[in-house]
Amino acid sequence: MTKEKEYLVKLCSDFLSSNIPNLDESIDYSMLFEFSNAHNLSAVVFSVLKNAENKSVIDETVFKSFEDDFYNAVFRYSLQGSVIEEISSIFEKNEIKHVFFKGAQLRDYYPVCEARVMGDVDVLIYPECRDRAKELLCDNGYKLVNSNGPVYDYSKNDVTVEVHTKIISGKVGSSNAETCFLDAMEHAEFDGCRGKLDNSYHFAYLLTHIAHHFWFYGAGIKLILDLAAFLSAEKIDLNAVIQKMSEIGLEEFSKVILSVCKKWFDEGEAFDKDTKTTEEFLVSFGAFGNLNRNKAAVVQRKELEEGKDPSKLKTRLRLAFPSYEKMKNIPYISFIEGKPYLIGAAWVYRFYYNFKNRRAFVKKATKTLGSEQTKDMAKKELSYFEEIGLI
Repeated sequence: MTKEKEYLVKLCSDFLSSNIPNLDESIDYSMLFEFSNAHNLSAVVFSVLKNAENKSVIDETVFKSFEDDFYNAVFRYSLQGSVIEEISSIFEKNEIKHVFFKGAQLRDYYPVCEARVMGDVDVLIYPECRDRAKELLCDNGYKLVNSNGPVYDYSKNDVTVEVHTKIISGKVGSSNAETCFLDAMEHAEFDGCRGKLDNSYHFAYLLTHIAHHFWFYGAGIKLILDLAAFLSAEKIDLNAVIQKMSEIGLEEFSKVILSVCKKWFDEGEAFDKDTKTTEEFLVSFGAFGNLNRNKAAVVQRKELEEGKDPSKLKTRLRLAFPSYEKMKNIPYISFIEGKPYLIGAAWVYRFYYNFKNRRAFVKKATKTLGSEQTKDMAKKELSYFEEIGLI
């Protein structure tokens, strides 16, 4: 781990404990900003830097970059907060029980709430309320962006809202996570129609959410900071959490993550686990695998997981023509669910969609398919994921 990455973790710890540090003059703050930004933590870091007596060690341009990200986060916080209250009011008036979760709740546990950046607002409702919720939101100026599967996406005032009927959909490694979280609404305490998930249940979900991102392209430092902020602010029964994670099949993974949380932020529990590789994984690829991630290695690792031949030709064919089971869970292909006979049309549409919207990602994900380096990385990642109990 580089000095700047280690320092990013330290500053996040300082943020959580409200410590004002004497800044390290040997740090490349331009590089620190790059890492902080990739982890969606530049607003958190600025909250620490701005109070340091020796903040003049930071180049003015770099300091301004941190500052701009902070005030952008404040603006987003205000917009998203207004949307949260508006949706809650709409649902309350129409007797739709709902639960805000993930960032919409976690930001309240941060010492500076505005610094907890979130990409979208997540809210859970009962499946039978989905059509009524859709009608109400559209009548109140929300644009329906996606209506496939258990998550409907809406947009208003540049804020994205994900309305869930499940909090987990599909596979998470080799666990049975989706089945174990089908009863989420039954684990909420309601004040009127607005509910709050039981703390230990929500915490177990957050660990599973980390596993989900781990299994795809990456989970960053912010998701561990979320756990630490939650543990610092609320009473959480970690024994109950570990029991839940055991039922899901992610107990070993959870113990590794909690050990990292304890080491970095002194919250959680230190189990007898070697966390060095996991720490490196968490800091290396940004918030969700958006930094220096070999996407082709991820593709080939998943091929190995399924016992398939990860040859370049066969992998490309499977990527171009996925099965119906995989296609029906792709958010932007809403027309195929329940209609497997439309698989051919779905392949054509997927090709068109990726060409138009995800050209750079697809190119990056397929560029090094089949190379010896990529195969080696895929095999090592598979072995590592097995070691930490993710698969």
